[in-house]
Amino acid sequence: MTLVVADYPRKRVGKVAEINGMSSADGPWISVREAFDLTGLKSGVLLRWEEEGLISVVQDAERSQRRYLKPELEIVAKLGTGGPPTLRSLRHYLKSRPGGASEGGLAASQIEAGIQQKDAPEPGGSEGAMFVATLANLLRGQRLSPEAVGECRIRVTKDAGSRGVAIECRRRASDGDRWWFSWGGGVWLCEADNPTEAVVQMKAALRTIGAPS
Repeated sequence: MTLVVADYPRKRVGKVAEINGMSSADGPWISVREAFDLTGLKSGVLLRWEEEGLISVVQDAERSQRRYLKPELEIVAKLGTGGPPTLRSLRHYLKSRPGGASEGGLAASQIEAGIQQKDAPEPGGSEGAMFVATLANLLRGQRLSPEAVGECRIRVTKDAGSRGVAIECRRRASDGDRWWFSWGGGVWLCEADNPTEAVVQMKAALRTIGAPS
């Protein structure tokens, strides 16, 4: 697995915008808070969807605020039924739209595979790997050093020579087979669609274990 850190400044148009004929000029671009008010989606979910190329994002620097394309999110918000939209409903929408399987976007087979992966009780790995990649990018933004030690597992250290912690992503049977982060020893950490909570707990753990004696 390759852990990718985006170059800055960056502006990327997502698949939802593309298939609706939108461009980066079709603003306004709104803050994470405004995006949550509009869609009900938490920052961790928005981050994951932007990194998958599903929604558009603008960010001037690594630590600056992300902004999202409002007309695109208005479309996304309508996909929710009785709550925020889900990844499955978004992928189904993309698959059903003309151009949803166009070259350079998500192929229909890829979308279908993603839906099947979400429903499968066994951890196939690919969706878990995306959660891990999102978490790794957040950790890098906090000046931590994640290292891939498996498709759905990373080891995180604070700096060279310091002790690290291992985190993995796997499905939790007691929570409807949803993806969760867990410590390397198998203790559940938090839901995988809430990577910001994982970052907070990992930073606290790294402060606790400190440097080797």
